[in-house]
Amino acid sequence: MTTSATPAPNGSPADDESSGLRSRSRWRAGLRVRMLAVIVLALIPILTLSGLYTQSRFETARDNQRELLAARAQITAQSQRQLIMGAGSMMSALARQAPVRLGGALCARALAQALADQTAYSNLVRVNARGVVACSAEPLDDAVRFDEARWFAEARDSGQFIVGALEIDPITSQAVIRAVSPVFDPEGDFAGALATGIRLSALEDLGRERAGEARSALVDREGRVLTQSRDMGLARVDAALMAEAAQAGSARFTGTGPDGAPRQFVLVPLLSTELYALLAESAPEFLEFALVDITGTIVLPVLMLVLAGAVIWIATDVMILRWLRYLQRVAAAYGKGRYSVRPHRARRAPGELRELAAGFDTMARSIAERDEALTRSLAYQEMLLKEVHHRVKNNLQIITSLINLQMRSVDDPKAAKVLGDAQSRINALALVHRSLYEAGDFAKINLKPFFEELCTLTHAAVGGEERTLDLVTQIAPAHLGAERCIPLALFVTEAMTNAYKHAFEGRDSGTLTVSVQMDDEARNLTASVTDNGVGAAGSPEPGRRGVGGALFDAFARQLGGKAEAGTGPDGGHGVSIIFPLLDDEGPAEA
Repeated sequence: MTTSATPAPNGSPADDESSGLRSRSRWRAGLRVRMLAVIVLALIPILTLSGLYTQSRFETARDNQRELLAARAQITAQSQRQLIMGAGSMMSALARQAPVRLGGALCARALAQALADQTAYSNLVRVNARGVVACSAEPLDDAVRFDEARWFAEARDSGQFIVGALEIDPITSQAVIRAVSPVFDPEGDFAGALATGIRLSALEDLGRERAGEARSALVDREGRVLTQSRDMGLARVDAALMAEAAQAGSARFTGTGPDGAPRQFVLVPLLSTELYALLAESAPEFLEFALVDITGTIVLPVLMLVLAGAVIWIATDVMILRWLRYLQRVAAAYGKGRYSVRPHRARRAPGELRELAAGFDTMARSIAERDEALTRSLAYQEMLLKEVHHRVKNNLQIITSLINLQMRSVDDPKAAKVLGDAQSRINALALVHRSLYEAGDFAKINLKPFFEELCTLTHAAVGGEERTLDLVTQIAPAHLGAERCIPLALFVTEAMTNAYKHAFEGRDSGTLTVSVQMDDEARNLTASVTDNGVGAAGSPEPGRRGVGGALFDAFARQLGGKAEAGTGPDGGHGVSIIFPLLDDEGPAEA
């Protein structure tokens, strides 16, 4: 009784390799893409020069903007300075009037008349030498003193026109910049001062008017931004910048606005370091500047690139690719063995491609002639090999028949046993040569049909069917070199013969399993013969390391592997041989 189990066939490595090559070829850039890359490389100098030209124009425009902003800042500061100086001129003229100089009853009327048309100025007061307000353009309910005010002490000590810091006027409760002009008696002694408040709103309106599109602001001596026409994005100016503006007349710096965009700032001092005019304007960005002149910087180079790419794309297809596709179809026909195909259409192709087509034609003719010669030679060689294998198989069968005749005349059981073992081994060799004779491929043998037949013949030869012993074969479909099949077949025959002789002694039934399995990942093959008999310990030859064991080791060395022996999965005995597969060996179709 014989059964078999067959594992699923594996894919061909050659198919996987060709599939990988096709996959990789799809990712390679085509001729048109490479030509476009060449055009892009050729246009890089033009694009670079265009970028450098745009960068130069951008820097010039940025410098011009800085100069224009600085000029606007000076104009704005000059207008605000004139407003402050106007307060000084007005108070100098009032100081020469006797009612104002003496601080008499007519002083308040004279101050009120002076402020009648001056909306930029707040209240005007006459302060005596002790710092007490002697008269005021605005009515006073209580006595007001300025003797502790900083501007009063500076006017008294310097004897010059003074511009003070921002303060809240105690009489009008308005935010003003204090302007002070000292008053002297006929002997030239300090007799007090005239003080007015320049409305902060007036300075702010004047700055907004003169600044134009720029943002304007007033900054005090501490760097604080007092007023601003629009959000400057700046709450305080650095002291070093203020010192630079006071020394050089202006200070330029960059910053960022509330939206994070870059801005340019110009800081200009007014009459003294108590007050500064600050102007700000959005700084130009390179990308925005380039987009303004989009025709010269972007559209023209891109248009050149698109037109050149279109010309290259069409010209490459018309002049090269269509002929290459035609030659590819011709080459595919040659690959299928159709060497009679001739590339006649390529006569209209460019000269270089005509030469390539002529080379294809010459190659096809040469291959056809060589293929015909090789086919004849191969057929003759196959005929010779078949004849050799056929004669070897016949000779081995003759030897087997001679041994069989000799066994009939031998009375010694041991001698008959030795002759029977030799006959089994010769039968295995004869089966290998018969398989080579019948197979179309003389280099490789499919193990599945070969070993199934070998096991069946061996099973019948040693009396397995007569003893009602079961044979189970588990042979994987795999290709193995013909010269390597011989030691493997001898191993299986020797192992089966030993098992039938020793494993089932004294038994009427049993199972012998022959397995030939392949591990595709490890690239090795395992052949094993196991039984469910009495085991090695109960065998007449303990360990079974006699002639059979020596032969197992010899077969393993021939295959480049190793032989193992031990207890089988069903409690009997088992022997196996494991050896690596060669590059041209592997799975076969079932």
